[in-house]
Order: sequence, then C-alpha cells, then structure tokens
Amino acid sequence: MLEINQNQKEFWNGPGGEAWVTGQETLDAAMRPVTEVLLKAAAVTSTDRVTDIGCGTGETTIEIAKHAASALGVDVSAPMLALATSRAEQAGLANVQFEQRDVQTAKLQPDTTLAMSRFGVMFFEDPVAAFANIRAQMTSDGRLCFACWKTPRENTWVSLPMSIVRQHVQDDTPPDPHAPGPFAFADDSRVRSILDDAGWKDIDLVPVDFDMAWGDSPEAAAHGLIERGPLRRIFVGDPSITEETKQATIKGIQEALPPSNGGIFLKGAIWIVTAKAS
Repeated sequence: MLEINQNQKEFWNGPGGEAWVTGQETLDAAMRPVTEVLLKAAAVTSTDRVTDIGCGTGETTIEIAKHAASALGVDVSAPMLALATSRAEQAGLANVQFEQRDVQTAKLQPDTTLAMSRFGVMFFEDPVAAFANIRAQMTSDGRLCFACWKTPRENTWVSLPMSIVRQHVQDDTPPDPHAPGPFAFADDSRVRSILDDAGWKDIDLVPVDFDMAWGDSPEAAAHGLIERGPLRRIFVGDPSITEETKQATIKGIQEALPPSNGGIFLKGAIWIVTAKAS
C-alpha cells in the first residue's frame, strides 16, 4: 500500500518544491494580496499559538510570528522548508519553527489556538481526516482560517495560459474536480460539507478577487506561469511534450497577456474560509 498522499509528497519534494524555491520572490509578490486579506481575517493576537498548514517557503509563517506568541509552519516539502527555516533565521525570529509533517496524520503544535493556511489545504488525500486531526489538537476556542482557490475559470492566471496550452497539447482526460490539487476546494458547498463532517462549527466562506503580479514583462510572466503555476505538472509530467511545444506555448501566452502597465497582472479568485473548533 502506498503511503498516504504519496503523489503529493513526491511532487512537492521534487519539481513542485524546486519551482517554488527558485521562484519564491515572484510567488510571494503574486500572493501578497492574499497574505494581507488572510492575516486580516485571522486576526492574529499576541497570545495565539498558530499552526501554518502547508507553509511552503515560509512567507505566511514569518508574518504570523511577528504578531503571535508562537508559529509552527508544517509542510511535506523538504526543499521548501529548508528555505523557510533560512528566511526565519535571517529575520531573527525566535518564536517560529518549521517541521516536515503530513497534517492528515501527524502531531502538530499542542493547544493550537489558530490554524491557518495560504493555499496549503487543498492537497489532502482525505480532507475530512486532515481537518479532524487539526481540530483535535486545538484549544476548545480554537479557530481556523484559510485561503483556497475558486474555479480555474474564475482565475485568469489559470484560464488564460490553459487556453493556449490546449492549442498545443492534446489532453482528452476530464479532470476530477475533487482530486487533491489547487482547485479541489473551489466548490463552496463541498468545503462546508468537509469541515462540517470534521466537526468544525460556524463555517463561513467569503469570496475575494485580487490582481496577481506575474512579472515586469510578458516574457517573465509567461515563463512564471509555465514554471510555477498548475501548468508545471503538465510540462514536467508528460515526457511526450517537446521543447519546441513548450516554447510555442510560452510564445502564445506572451502574445495573449494584457499590456504591461507597471507589470503584468492577472485576476485571482479565492475563498477566505473561517470556522471554529467548537
């Protein structure tokens, strides 16, 4: 039997994690509006013990630690956690640490008062078990706050490059919208059902649209969308895709991007989800 979430662990300790490490500054800039709205919704206090789920390269955990009593960032990706640890050390923060753990089964920070995540919760193989495990390790008044993507159609940073990819790469396999991945929580009714089954209370979802910065030029944006967006799985996972096809796709994306006005910006659409442990 495969270890739980094995595919995700292999991807995020391989090409997925490598892409986030090399593109950390670009990705943090693109996600900055999400970080701001997420922290505002979480309302972190100086007494909070926070667990940051799927913390990646540590941007949100470090920001949390500036306001909380303690912050623990957990992720399955060793290369991303190595960068996160280095960044926290450079920031001189003594109340933050990072651990390589699978939230579906692992022990977390005991008596967590706030569990939060910026796009780290949609990859669970068994989301009900994961959220039940998180809730079981929180204080009775603990709270949950996370950001997850709405549908690809509502996210121009996905729908635009995918429309170009379909001109060059044939894929007739319909995707499973609920499979672990960036858009597994796009359906708000499914998110409510998962959290309800896991025992969470006062569940609320708020839609948020924002502009994502993808670079100063069409060239930079096109390469970023290929290397660090969902398209990464397509181009890394399919050996039949040639370099010629990849370059033709990049060129097509460049030509389809909006004019640069101080940078290339594409629409992002998310849910900000909050709930209480009891």
